[in-house]
Amino acid sequence: MGQAPTIDELIDGRLFQRVLDTWARMADVVYGDRGPAAGSLMRAHGIKYLTRYLTAGAILAVENNDPEYPWFERWADQAWSWGIDNPDGNYEFAAVNDTDTYRIYGRRGTAHQFDVQVHAPHFCEHPNHRVIANINFEQLEVSDDGSVEIIVSPKPHEGNWLQSQPGAQSLCIRQFFYDWETEIPADLTIERVGATYPPPPESPERTIEKYELLMRWIEHGARFMDDMAHWCLDTEPNSSPFLDPGLSQWGGHRGLSYGMGNFQCQPDEAVILEVAPPDCHYWGFQVASWFWESLDWWRRQTSLNGHQAEVDDAGVFRCVISHQDPGVYNWLDTAGYTWGTLNGRWLLTDAWPEPEMRLAPFDDIDKHLPKSTRRVTPEERSEILRRRQYYAQRLVGF
Repeated sequence: MGQAPTIDELIDGRLFQRVLDTWARMADVVYGDRGPAAGSLMRAHGIKYLTRYLTAGAILAVENNDPEYPWFERWADQAWSWGIDNPDGNYEFAAVNDTDTYRIYGRRGTAHQFDVQVHAPHFCEHPNHRVIANINFEQLEVSDDGSVEIIVSPKPHEGNWLQSQPGAQSLCIRQFFYDWETEIPADLTIERVGATYPPPPESPERTIEKYELLMRWIEHGARFMDDMAHWCLDTEPNSSPFLDPGLSQWGGHRGLSYGMGNFQCQPDEAVILEVAPPDCHYWGFQVASWFWESLDWWRRQTSLNGHQAEVDDAGVFRCVISHQDPGVYNWLDTAGYTWGTLNGRWLLTDAWPEPEMRLAPFDDIDKHLPKSTRRVTPEERSEILRRRQYYAQRLVGF
């Protein structure tokens, strides 16, 4: 990254130019040797990814990076998708430090999965951050009226407590919704205990620190995300091997086994995915972009979780991945992409089975499906997607 920016570089615009130069180098993810072939759809998606990743970094590193006066902000969203964000998830983020005490309070809601973790150093330093404290729905004490309080501090505290060990700089809350139609998001506030208002103006030195962090997010984090995407893309075509949950302990979702694979099919083809889900708290599959970001999940059925999906009497989840609607209830829509990443999730389980996937001509799909497979008409599909978009907006507040 070179020498740290100075006040003079902030004043005369050289800091701004450094940010632009750093972002310009990120274009190699799309236009470099490892980027997608020069098809217009892939490149169109790629340039949007460059903007989305910058947007996420600007929120995390610059706009919402005040540990003295923290607040919750989304760190992944349908408008800034990155890092294989889960369509079932709400992701909230706040900055903290390792000396003060913070109070998170409000209503827990009813999300199927609720998880809070503290990072050291800042989340934007990935892959160099680690999770230093974690509490999930099983450990959380919630009052009978649904209210909850969580304390983040270096010293022990009664009740729900997360220890901010040396180097702590940020925290995040994950909520995964199984039943989009009935589950209620948490309504939470964070504040630093002892803060007085209004806050003082931000210093130029602090602004420089934030933009240094933003440049590291773009330079190092984007390279790491590209490596993860290619981990999926470079596996055997149409496969999704699952990882031991321990591999995500360092900085990802605790107790989660990730399926790291890909799908490849032409418009006249389909991929049949079959797996018997293990006994677990949560599971789901999603098709995603070349750049390891969720596809249009709020208007298209690009994901299915364990509540939404249909499982047969033998306990097998079977779905069709294709460009055209196959008239099958368990359909994952490729959104026009012939090659992308595919991710599954098994949460809190001792087993992580790998699905069987096979490519077939689209017209031969019925040969690979049991006669009992649930079918849907175009009218029924349209209503399924209309309801999907309606409840997605209620969950994330579009």
